[in-house]
Amino acid sequence: MLGQIVGGGNYILGNDDGRDKSGDSTNNTLSIVRSLGEANVAQTLILKCDEDTCFVAESKYLKKSKVYRICKIEECMSILERLKDEDWEQYIICSFDEAAVFIDKKEPVLSPFFRTPARGKQIGKLFNKDEQCKLAEKCGLTVPKSIKFHRTENIDNVDFDYPVLLKPLNSTQGEKGDIHICRSKVEVEAALAIESHCADFILQEFIDKEYEIDCIGVRTDKEMYVAGGVRKIRHYPRLIGAGAYGQFRPMEDFDIDVDCVEKFLEQANYYGPFSVEFLHRDNKNYFMEVNFRNEGLAYVATAAGANLHALYLKPDMKIEKNKVHRIYMMNYSLDFLYVKNGELSLWSWIRDLLRTRCFININLKDLNPTVCYYKNKIKQKLHL
Repeated sequence: MLGQIVGGGNYILGNDDGRDKSGDSTNNTLSIVRSLGEANVAQTLILKCDEDTCFVAESKYLKKSKVYRICKIEECMSILERLKDEDWEQYIICSFDEAAVFIDKKEPVLSPFFRTPARGKQIGKLFNKDEQCKLAEKCGLTVPKSIKFHRTENIDNVDFDYPVLLKPLNSTQGEKGDIHICRSKVEVEAALAIESHCADFILQEFIDKEYEIDCIGVRTDKEMYVAGGVRKIRHYPRLIGAGAYGQFRPMEDFDIDVDCVEKFLEQANYYGPFSVEFLHRDNKNYFMEVNFRNEGLAYVATAAGANLHALYLKPDMKIEKNKVHRIYMMNYSLDFLYVKNGELSLWSWIRDLLRTRCFININLKDLNPTVCYYKNKIKQKLHL
C-alpha cells in the first residue's frame, strides 16, 4: 500500500490473495489503511491480487487515493520506478511476507529514493526461522530447541525429543496447513506425506503453552516502541491457528524483556511495524518468531490508544503511553466456528462478542469492505 502525507509519502504494499477460507477480510493490509486513515494520512495502495475478493480497495480511507493492482510481486517495481523521483520523503511498508522478502532483495535499488524497511541494508537470512532463533538467543531471549529439517531427510537421523512442532522454515514457502504438532516419528512421517509445496521445515521443541502473546510494535528512526501484546484466548484451528479471540494488554502486563527485542531489531536492521510472538509456560516466555512486516492484529493497538502506523510516519507524534489500555479483540467469523462445532455455547460466545471493542474483520468506522464482501457472497449464492 502506498500512502502520502503533507511533505512526504508512504508506499504500502499489500495483498488480497483470496485464500482465506473463513470469510473474513485480508486484515494485514486493512489494519494499515485504517490506522493511517484515522490519523488523516492520505494513502496509495499497491494491491497484489487477481481479484479484490475481500474488497480492501473499498475502504473509505482510500476513496481519494490511488490504488494499483498487480498480479505478480515483480510488477510493483515499475510502479515504484514512476514514483521514486517525488520531492518528498517516501516510505515503503509491507503487509505480507512475499512483499517483505521481495523489497528486502531490492533494498540497494530502492533505498536511495524511499525509506525502506532495512534503510539500505538487508535482513536476508533472518526471514529464516532457524536464523531468527539463533539471533534471539544471542540477544537474551528464551528460545525452544530448534533444528532445520528437509522433507527428504531420514527422520531416524534426527536427535530430538517428542512432541515437536513441525513448521515451514520460511513463511513464504509454506502455509498454515504445513504446521503440525507431532508426538512421534510416525506422526512426523504422516505430516510430511501430506501434499505440500514446502520442502524446508524447522523441528521445534513443542511448548505446551498456557497462552500465546503476540506483541505489537514499531521501530522508527527515533525509537522502538512495543505498545502491548494480544494474549490469545482462542485460536482457530486450536493451538496452531490464527488468533480468534483475545485481549490486548499494555506491555507492563507481561514479563517480556523489551530491551532484548530492541537488540534483535537493531541486529536485523529493521524499521517499521512488526510483531513478536511468544509462548508462555511456567512463568517463561518462549520466543517463536518476529514478523518483519505489518500484521492483522496491529489495528488492535490503534484501537487501544497507540496508532503505531502513524507514529512510524510521524516520529515526532506523541502517543500518550500511560493511556494505552486493555481491549478485547475478536475475529468473529473464525471464533464462531467454535459455536458451530459445539465446543463453545452460543451464550458464552455472545457474552464475549458484547465485550469486544475491536473486531479484526469488521470496522464500524469503515464498514464498506465488509458490506461489499457479504453483498458479493449473497450474489454468488443466488447466482446473480
